[in-house]
Amino acid sequence: MFYRNCFAASLLVLACSQLTACNSDSSSESSDHQESGIWQPKPGTSWHWQLENYDNLDISKDAEAFDIDLFEGAEGGDDSIISSLKDNGKRVICYFSAGTREDWRPDATEFSEDAVIANGEMADWPGEVWLDINNEAVLNENIKPIMEARLDLAQSAGCDAVEPDNVDGYINTDETKGIITYDDQLNYNKWLANAAHSRGLSIGLKNDVDQLNELINDFDFAVNEQCYAYGNECVSYEDTFLKNNKAVFVQEYYEDGSEGEISQQEFENNACPYFLEAGISALWKEGFNLNGENVLSCGE
Repeated sequence: MFYRNCFAASLLVLACSQLTACNSDSSSESSDHQESGIWQPKPGTSWHWQLENYDNLDISKDAEAFDIDLFEGAEGGDDSIISSLKDNGKRVICYFSAGTREDWRPDATEFSEDAVIANGEMADWPGEVWLDINNEAVLNENIKPIMEARLDLAQSAGCDAVEPDNVDGYINTDETKGIITYDDQLNYNKWLANAAHSRGLSIGLKNDVDQLNELINDFDFAVNEQCYAYGNECVSYEDTFLKNNKAVFVQEYYEDGSEGEISQQEFENNACPYFLEAGISALWKEGFNLNGENVLSCGE
């Protein structure tokens, strides 16, 4: 759902084996995207991430980009949250889950029975089940068309970008039962990127740190939760997204001091100096509900 399960996190500092080629390809792609009107957020772009509690959304907040829920953000047409943000000069990133079925979504009943992994429920999120992207037939005939419809909604609603969540099911083996392979995930994520770009949408890579090198040319920015708290795996973005002049948006949390959390003091005194030097746009949140409350950004 919104934040990464603790068991799925691991420290992996990646190196691009063909760095020169990667940079060259990425620069070419970046130019193509700019020419086609696709938004290219740069390192240091300020952002605000809020996926609920929209009665208390401060659209005047000093942030260039707002990351909000696609379905709720698009409600109301010309009077939607997305429209209001755009009217106020904000860039809008639209969140949806690309790797799970959430039973509260308006299109939840469109997923076929075999589109979800049996007993593949998310432990921390009732009503959310992993999708079986290993099943080629159901992937092509059911899952992809639903995701295309979501991307169509994002395009028509005025989103500048999308943030597809849960695109690292291959490492969440306790819940996905090992059904999703590394290549399944890689191919699906590349497909998502192509589908977004074909609609003029920028797309962010959510977590999935192990595949940064292979996806750097396909995605326009990255979103990561708790990378500093997990042994500062944020450094994996230095020679990938940041080196290719692509923004990295990070969210850290604190609730009760459990693994994967950092205190406000640690965020301000230790994490922020690193984030600011690296060019990472980082937020800290008290609690895990992304309701826009008790949020700090580096420099505040």
